[in-house]
Amino acid sequence: MSLEDLLQVEIVTATRFQQTVAEAPSSVQVITAQDIRAHGWRTLAEALDSLPGLYVSDTGLYTYLGARGHLRAGDYDTRFLLLINGHRINDPVYSQSPVGAEFPLDMSLVERIEYAPGPGSALYGSNAFFGVINVLTRDAGAYGNGELRTAVGSYGTSDAQFTLPLASSGGNTTLLSARRYHSEGRTLRFAEFSDTPSGGVVRDQDDERVRQIFAHHAKGDLSIQLVAGDRRKEDPVAPYDQAFATPGAQVQDRWITLGAAYTHRFREAREANVRLDVVDYRYVGDYVYDPAGPYLNRDVATGTSVVVGGQVLSRFGQRHTVVAGVEAKVDQGVVQRNFDIDPRISYLTSRENMSTWGVFVDDDIRLSDRWRVNSGLRADRSDAGTWRLSPRFALIATPEEGTVLKLIAGQSYRSPNAYERYYQVDAEESAQFANPALGAEHMQTTELHYSRAVGARGRADISAYQYRLRDLITLVEVEDGVLTLANHGHASSRGAELAYVYQGNNGLRMRASHAYSEVSDSETRRPVNAPTGITRLAASMPLPYQWKVAASAQRVSSRASLDGSLPAYTTVNAHLSWQPDGLPLSVSMGVRNLLDESYGDPVGPEFVQDVVPRRGREYRLEARWTF
Repeated sequence: MSLEDLLQVEIVTATRFQQTVAEAPSSVQVITAQDIRAHGWRTLAEALDSLPGLYVSDTGLYTYLGARGHLRAGDYDTRFLLLINGHRINDPVYSQSPVGAEFPLDMSLVERIEYAPGPGSALYGSNAFFGVINVLTRDAGAYGNGELRTAVGSYGTSDAQFTLPLASSGGNTTLLSARRYHSEGRTLRFAEFSDTPSGGVVRDQDDERVRQIFAHHAKGDLSIQLVAGDRRKEDPVAPYDQAFATPGAQVQDRWITLGAAYTHRFREAREANVRLDVVDYRYVGDYVYDPAGPYLNRDVATGTSVVVGGQVLSRFGQRHTVVAGVEAKVDQGVVQRNFDIDPRISYLTSRENMSTWGVFVDDDIRLSDRWRVNSGLRADRSDAGTWRLSPRFALIATPEEGTVLKLIAGQSYRSPNAYERYYQVDAEESAQFANPALGAEHMQTTELHYSRAVGARGRADISAYQYRLRDLITLVEVEDGVLTLANHGHASSRGAELAYVYQGNNGLRMRASHAYSEVSDSETRRPVNAPTGITRLAASMPLPYQWKVAASAQRVSSRASLDGSLPAYTTVNAHLSWQPDGLPLSVSMGVRNLLDESYGDPVGPEFVQDVVPRRGREYRLEARWTF
């Protein structure tokens, strides 16, 4: 695609109806399948980590996503709404949006990723706090008669996937895919555990196994999808005062999601959509303790979310579009348990049902050929009887060809999840009390976005923003050794993001960006894990004989940790692919952290260690065969 074509890509995430990137009331960013394949990104986190304003952090168990300097310790990625083809993925217990290996969809199935930053609650309600991420999958026709993908890599990694498009007739399409992934993991060393029998070294305890199934069927106005993923990860980092380097500690996350949508156009100017999302989630955490001999503590969380919604779109001529809808969400049978295995001692048994419903409207008016105004409003009522109003307003101008200016303001909120409201454990060592009366978090945002063509082959984007957050859900100590979650914190941030894209006539594509943010947090003098600057550079270009090379570099400024600070670091990645014309075979080779940079990420108070190191240099070799 040319740069102008990218501006005209029709997206659906920002307004719940098709609209071009230039018209959307958000500084929308799009990652294409070509980007994913060129750079060899294998997780959703790797792809999102290429966008200005976003960054990832890894605790050794999970990968978390931060936005514009905000990634609070202990956050479970609850402040993003994650969708697959418009269907909700956030679970009913922790409301998390999985972006690491636990994300239940393989990246080879992705057609594009739409990220709409800003106040998404105006259309989507809770969790769309920092923005909405919508992952759209490829059509069945992209796979010929089928595709087999295999890969091997460092740390004893093996990966295999089979994708099968079934025969279609009368416009019916079906796509099936199954994947198996295994990594033996790495050896880790922690100075904080140097006085343990292992000397601070943990070996053969970083194993990770992933199983995934994807099915999508489309018939006329109806589409149905099944996304299922099971990820099991051994625990090498021993949070929550576990016995270090003791086998048996592990976590399991399982998603089974079913989505169905029916869209019908009554006439050219009006259409209706009804949607059903079912998210079944299960978490099992095995924690190993050793006061007098190893024993196993198990944490179990299960639940099912059912989301039903509908909307009507009406167009009044070529200049006025209105979308109005209603949505209800019920979290059924959310069970949380914590107990010792042998001897059996129960510390927590909780079973709760939670619900919310809301109505929304989005009004888009084209005032003239150069000016457009968009306003959205949503009202949500929770099971606690509270109402939340989430407005958004955007003024969009195209003063000349190739130039877009957007002024965006709004409010977002996030309701507390079942874990935050009802998790309560009272043991001899410590206690955490439930807080059923916990309230929602709130944020006010203002953003100015400017995009302009630079010459015939370049485009520059500039965004300046200010966030004000209040009533943040924070773990506080109410008395000695007793913790609870309360609406205690507030924060603010301001910053700017600059991005430049160049696309040459020889296939060269370059992207450079710098994100700057200043964050203030009431909980700490210097916010934890909040880099003030992130600079990225990426390029890809074709080579002779159907080869293609891509490289990227990232510089992250110093960050504060709970006990100190981490220095700035730079990582470089490279990827080489070969896809000859007329042959069904393609091969790719990639190196992550090419310079073997030693760096890590700060972690929360549940860890003994202050920093968990990232992986060093790792290699990957992949082959695809299309039938």
